[in-house]
Amino acid sequence: MLARVLLIAMVTSVFGLAACEKTNHENIDKWTRTQKGPGKLKKAFSDEGLDPDLSAHAGTNMVRMGSDPEVREVLESMSPARRVQVIEKFAPRLWDVARIEKEDDLPGAPQITAKDALIGLRKYASDPEKLQIDTYLIDWYATISYEGRSKVGAVLGAAVMRMVGPAGGKKLMTVANATIASPGQDKAKNRVGDELMLGLAASGNPDAVKYVLDIAKMDRGDATLSKRAMNALHTAYVNPNGLFDLADPAALVPNLDALVAVAKDESMPGQAVNDAIELIRAAGAPACFAPLLAIIPYPHKDPRFRYAIAYAAIHCGGTKSFVEVVQALPDSGTYAKDELAGAVSGEIAKLTPRATVQEGLRRLLEDKHRMARWVAIEALTAMKSVEDAPKIAALSGAKDKLVGFWGDQSGKDAKDRKEDPTLGQRAKDLADALTRAEAPK
Repeated sequence: MLARVLLIAMVTSVFGLAACEKTNHENIDKWTRTQKGPGKLKKAFSDEGLDPDLSAHAGTNMVRMGSDPEVREVLESMSPARRVQVIEKFAPRLWDVARIEKEDDLPGAPQITAKDALIGLRKYASDPEKLQIDTYLIDWYATISYEGRSKVGAVLGAAVMRMVGPAGGKKLMTVANATIASPGQDKAKNRVGDELMLGLAASGNPDAVKYVLDIAKMDRGDATLSKRAMNALHTAYVNPNGLFDLADPAALVPNLDALVAVAKDESMPGQAVNDAIELIRAAGAPACFAPLLAIIPYPHKDPRFRYAIAYAAIHCGGTKSFVEVVQALPDSGTYAKDELAGAVSGEIAKLTPRATVQEGLRRLLEDKHRMARWVAIEALTAMKSVEDAPKIAALSGAKDKLVGFWGDQSGKDAKDRKEDPTLGQRAKDLADALTRAEAPK
């Protein structure tokens, strides 16, 4: 009987000890290998009365085991003060898991998961901890193996560079330097990767933007380089395609002269030139207007250049500035009516307020230049400004030839080619159209 009592007492004691298993660093590591360990780790991570470092240790082990969704769930429910305490200990522990010793090595699964957890942790962090996390992330990504590291995990490298900002761009420039200047490129140059250029652009660092523009002009035996470099900037500042928020256009402003140089460079691919024009516009008003206005008369070999510049300038300056844009269009050269409507007169007709636009167009009707009057009559007609029909008809005697009016007719037989009308003929046709539109049916 006595032996039975002693046995029961021993069993009770053992189970009591197990039930009261202490939460310490040793046990937190042991729980990664037990059946009930995941639940105990979550409890330790959630316990706001526990030492923050112990909770951070538990959270780190949860991340190691792939329970990062539960980590985010617990962080969401933590009191703000407690969250700050835990993150202070949590971030360095995650970094110990995420860090990669050799710069040219690619990460494995635990390192990628911990890196993603650091990114998730960042939104809850205090400003000082956020800066520390940014330092970790920059160190993780900005190495010679950036191109590979940028593509792994839940968040791509360019989105992280957009998040950490100019400091990331500064570090990536050293990576680009190492890529471009590394020895052994006598026969074949190292390829400057798309992800690297996009990361530089997305950082919002003005110097990094300049660096990408410099890359666009480099001769590295890569016919795609200029196009890819400009596309990286276009993605960052014009259309990120949902990858991240638009980069801060302030980084474009100090680089406007360089963007203008790319736009005017006739050796550049057409898409790179278009990207440069859109990037100038993306710098925002008023900075974008003067550079665009200045290059409208530039005699680029591609006739579409002038339309693209004028279109961007109209949308940069808006209602208050379109008159200057039209007056900058040179009378020399050829203009096709459909392209002029698509890029210039039709866009002006969409501006508001209507009365202000009409006032500006009426001023252009009185201008001595052919293009000013031509754009004015087209835009007023597009606006269905029937009250201006008499003013348009008053130009019916103008003898200026609208050279190129019908567009490219080089592929047609001579008998099928239409003769370009005069400004007066076009004015009469448009005035008649407005008058017919006004007449009761």
